[in-house]
Amino acid sequence: MRASVRDSASVSAVDGSAPSERRLVLIRHGRSSHAHSGWIDVGGFRRWREAYEAVGIRDDERAPSELAGLAAAAGIALSSDARRAVASAHLLLPGREIVVSPLLRELDLEPPPLAGVRLPLAAWAIAVGARVLGSTLRGNYPPPAEAARVERALEWLDGLAAEHALIVAVTHASFRRQLAQRLSRAGWRAEPRSRSVQHWSAWAFRRRL
Repeated sequence: MRASVRDSASVSAVDGSAPSERRLVLIRHGRSSHAHSGWIDVGGFRRWREAYEAVGIRDDERAPSELAGLAAAAGIALSSDARRAVASAHLLLPGREIVVSPLLRELDLEPPPLAGVRLPLAAWAIAVGARVLGSTLRGNYPPPAEAARVERALEWLDGLAAEHALIVAVTHASFRRQLAQRLSRAGWRAEPRSRSVQHWSAWAFRRRL
């Protein structure tokens, strides 16, 4: 299917890009509805992660109006298959069809094996980040299966870019970081904006056909 005239014209009107230029916007999902407090051990962290993956977003969550305006011009809207991502995509684009794919889901964030240690959730997040950093420096993060999934996602998005002038995708922080690296190597140019990791943050990329 070729990109429609409406698709190309609408994105040009929103961001001033030429019809031959493609734009991809990667959006982190809204705030999860799962609440947690207290100190937990490594098993508790894994149970928290399972619960976090099983729920959507908060009832009082609202998509930023500027982001909603941009997304409305997209030729296609994508989402990870995580409930919080799907719910965020529907909140961002009410009434629009959302293409859901497991290719865009979060990376496997395994905690370090701190047996017997109890920490607050924020400290576990730091511990997981330290483990990811160490694995990255050793050249073995993400693991091969996850790296292959990121590559498949890149190929899929490249194919969609041949059909749509603007693509929006609701995804996750760690996955987005890995995908961004591969997009840059594949010829996509990151727009010069802050690389926030906050919920609803958007990382945008451009590429000429």
